[in-house]
Amino acid sequence: MLELKEKPTMQDLQQAVHDLEAHHDWLDVDLIHNCFLMGEEVGELFKAVRQQQKFYDKGVTDTQAVDNVAEEIVDVLNYLLAIANRLDIDVEAAFRKKNAENMQRSWE
Repeated sequence: MLELKEKPTMQDLQQAVHDLEAHHDWLDVDLIHNCFLMGEEVGELFKAVRQQQKFYDKGVTDTQAVDNVAEEIVDVLNYLLAIANRLDIDVEAAFRKKNAENMQRSWE
């Protein structure tokens, strides 16, 4: 079981993903394969959203549908953080920098 404090930082989450990958011997999965795997998970996330939005029915309750979306979000986040870890990217610092730039942008 991964240990996370009550309100983990992004760095805590990045470390948890590293620990998860170490536990399963996935640290040697290269960057390209992690990108492909994340792409597959994004597709599963979109499918879960379609299901939650009732674009098709698989006989699940509204609660189950939202739970499925949540699980797929976590799968995508795990791969995203794994990619960041392979490139030694501090996601929190990158988030702050990029969104400071985004605050100055205009999308008209």
